[in-house]
Formats: sequence, C-alpha cells, structure tokens
Amino acid sequence: MKKNKGTVSLGEKLLFASGDMYGGGAQIIISFFYLIFLTDVVGLRMALAGIVVMISKIWDAVSDPLMGVLTDNTRSKYGRRRPYFLAGFFGIIAAFVLLWNAVEFTSQTAIFIYVLFSYLFYSTIQTMVMVPYAAMSSEISNDYDERTTVNGMRLFFSQFATLLCAVLPLEIVKLMPTTRGGYLLMAAVFALFFALPYVLMFFFTKERVPHDGQKGDVHWRTFVEPFKVRTFRNLLGIYMCSFLAMDIVSTVFAYYMKYYMDRPGELNYVLGTMLVVQTVLVPVVVWLAKKIGKARTVIASAAIWLIGVIYMGLLQPQWPGWVIYSVAAIVGVGIVGCVVMAWTMYPDVTDVGEWAFKRRNAGSFGGIMTFMRKFSAAIGVFVVSQILAFSGYIEPVNELIGGKTVTTEFAQPPTVITALKIIVLALPLVLLALTYFFARRYPLDRAAYEKLSVALKQQRGESDTGLSPEVEEALKRELI
Repeated sequence: MKKNKGTVSLGEKLLFASGDMYGGGAQIIISFFYLIFLTDVVGLRMALAGIVVMISKIWDAVSDPLMGVLTDNTRSKYGRRRPYFLAGFFGIIAAFVLLWNAVEFTSQTAIFIYVLFSYLFYSTIQTMVMVPYAAMSSEISNDYDERTTVNGMRLFFSQFATLLCAVLPLEIVKLMPTTRGGYLLMAAVFALFFALPYVLMFFFTKERVPHDGQKGDVHWRTFVEPFKVRTFRNLLGIYMCSFLAMDIVSTVFAYYMKYYMDRPGELNYVLGTMLVVQTVLVPVVVWLAKKIGKARTVIASAAIWLIGVIYMGLLQPQWPGWVIYSVAAIVGVGIVGCVVMAWTMYPDVTDVGEWAFKRRNAGSFGGIMTFMRKFSAAIGVFVVSQILAFSGYIEPVNELIGGKTVTTEFAQPPTVITALKIIVLALPLVLLALTYFFARRYPLDRAAYEKLSVALKQQRGESDTGLSPEVEEALKRELI
C-alpha cells in the first residue's frame, strides 16, 4: 500500500485549488449566457434549446459514473487522476470554442444538430477532467481540517472565476464588431484560462490517500454502491437542491433583468455584487465550518439565502439601484455557504464509502457528484426554457440585411413577466427548504469523523488500534 506523504504545501494547495476555476467559471458562463446566446444570437427556438441541454445530460448520466469507474481503475506512474489533466488541457480549449461558435445556418434542424454536437463534445471533455479532479480532492490529503482548507481554497478560486465569468464575458463580446465574433473571442480567452491550471497540476501535484494496487471489477454495483451510504445520500440532497436553486436563478436572471426589471445594462453589476460577496466570504465560511460544523453552516446559509430570494421576488422595476444590489448581496451570502460546504463535505463522505466497502472508489462518488452538478444545471436550463416557451416567449428575429445580421427584439407579453417572477421566487423557495431538510439529517460531524478515522487506519493496516465493537456498530448505524 502507498504511504501518506504528509501535509500539502501552500503552493500545491493553491495550484490544485486553481483547477476549480474551470468547474465554477465555465458553468457560470453557460448558466448565465448560453440559453440567451442560443435564442437571441444563434437563433435557435427556445424549446429546441432546452431539448439540446437535456439530451446532453442524458449522456452525462452515463458518462460521469463511467468516468468515475475508469479513473478508479487507472494505474500509471503518474497516478490514477493526473493523466486526465494533461489530456484535458487540449480538450477544454477545443470544446469551449466550439460551444460558442455562433453558426449562421438558416435551417433550425442544422442549427439544432450543430449545437447538440458541440454541447455533447463539451460535456464529454468536462466529464473527462472534472470527475478525476473531484476524486483527487479527497486524495490530496487525508487530514480532516487540511481537506477543509484545500477544498475551501478550491471554492475560493471557483468563486473568483465565477465573478470574472459573470462580469467579463459580455465586456469581451463588445470588443468585436459583431456579436458572433465577440462570443468566439470570449470563448478563446476563457478556454485558455480554464485549461492552463491542468497542465500545471499534472506536473506539480500528488495523490496521497492510500489505495490498494488492484483494479476493481466494472459491475453495475459500482454505480449504485455510493447510494447505499446514508451520509452520501444526504450530501447529494444538499448538493442537488442548493445548486439547482442557484442554477435556475442563474439561467433566468438575464431574462429577468432584461424583460422584467428593464435594466439589461445593469446585469453585470448586479451579478458582480453577488459574486464579490461570495468570493470575499469563502474564508469566513471555512472558518465558520471549523467552529460550528459543516452541516450547521449549510443550515445558516440556506436561511440567509431564503431571505434574499423572498426579497428578489418582491423587487419592482422602479426601485432604486441600491435596493437591487443589496438583495444581490444577501443572496450571495446565502449561496456561498451552501456551495463551499458541499465540496468540503465530499472528501469526508468518500472515507465513509471506503470504510463501508473496504476499497476506495472516490472516482465513483466523484462521478455521481459531477453528474449531479451538470444535471442540476441542465434541469435549470430546461425548466426555465420550457416555462418561458409555454408562457409565450417571443424570440428575437435575425435577418440578413445588406450583408449584415440584424436582430429585431420584441416586448414580452404579461404572461412571460409573470413566469419570470414565479421562477425566481417559488422554485428556489422549495429547493432551499429541501436543502435545510437534508442538512439537518447529515450525520458526519467532527466527532463522528474522528471515530471514522480510527476505524479507517485499522482497516488500511496503518494502526493496530481500532474501535470497540459496540462503538463501531453504532457508528455504522449513524453513517451508513
């Protein structure tokens, strides 16, 4: 068995954490801008745009768990996870550029096929990179607090990228004479930004948590075993519900600011306010988790987020800007706790899985987590697109006049405005209530983890001292 090589240097922590700029940043660009890019720039009908995203997520439902098994069974002199980072460098650049290439086909069928292909390719590359990355977040250290620190730093970089990716894309788009060319430039810039850390991680990071050298059999149970772990099911509930609430609001927000608030020019500033708050508060959230526990931090954050959502649903177009920015700040305070804690909980939960199944399949757990992340984003896009389509959303018309593409926009009917208000209020309220429910049921606090650590060391052959049979059985009932 491999030995733990000790603590992680600050440089390695920062380098590994920078990889999540892709996980957070790329997703925020897609959440905020991709649907409106497809409908208002490419000219794809709203209902077809939602179908594209859903088909890609069906593929994700297969590819993410498969990638989890593949990375768990990878054996190389570079480790189980790191080889995929090098391949990901080239894949990220190609996939992200193709995704934002605004083709000028006249046929809806041709547009649909191109967009579907590019999105499926992007989803595949993201799976290839993010599943091993998620798995390695539990293996870069085996210390409870150090993991919290490392994953807190991950989320800081993720929030930093989220801020940049919410504010800068449209500014880059404006640098080009055409909107289509602007989106392509934006894609090229951010593709390199997302890809570069993975080359550096390949060369300068290490996998530390021990595992046996035997490859596991690829069996259907590999995909369902994580769901047998009670702790993991509660984590998935927290993760899915909180991220889905965020993704739904993120997807609809550009439409909300444009058609309801009638302030499209302030979109970047409102998003910037929300994301600056999130970025600044990441260290505070990590500190709070060490003081009161990770689950309690989620509960407090969900409550604050809920208050922000209620105020967002009450906003009126004529209200002063400072009110809008204040609401955005409250929402940001709530989001950051839920976002950070989900991924600081994950490495601890993989330890529960190792104890339960007597083998470390962090890739399988990570595959499900990344699938849930992308599935939540897909559901967000699909739900928003279908509600807006059903409510009577009128797509802009793109016409070729004098050799230039001219876009004609229309005022939206009252049914669309009502739909926008329902989306930003009702759906997040339900999802945050569920987040609170799952956080209350999450059993892995510090005391439980200390017992788990003792049991794991004995199981790995690192210690002759274990738990008493009574304590071990009670812990199994609590965690598994």
